[in-house]
Amino acid sequence: MITFPQNNPLLRTVALYYAKKLGHTPLLDFFENRGTITDESQALLVCTQFQQLIDAAMLDNQVPDQLSEIKNIESLLFGLFNLVHQAVLALGFEEQWQQAADLARQQAK
Repeated sequence: MITFPQNNPLLRTVALYYAKKLGHTPLLDFFENRGTITDESQALLVCTQFQQLIDAAMLDNQVPDQLSEIKNIESLLFGLFNLVHQAVLALGFEEQWQQAADLARQQAK
């Protein structure tokens, strides 16, 4: 389960926007707390989709109106990264998080 901070609603807005834009239904379900990650393959999928979300958001040159109030996307994404990382670790899927991070680095080369 993930809990977005009430004092920073843009974290949730960015997370949902890019999960929908990328068509990442498992990640979207995780963000909206529709079920939970229950096994390693599901965890790896969600973690991989999250890595893709971060990459897509960093490279997106067309900011939609609903995200126009964001002044520093890098800082916001760093906060989102930490939030999701902590949620995945709390569920016990540190290995899958690392696998997804390693895969993202390999694909970036």
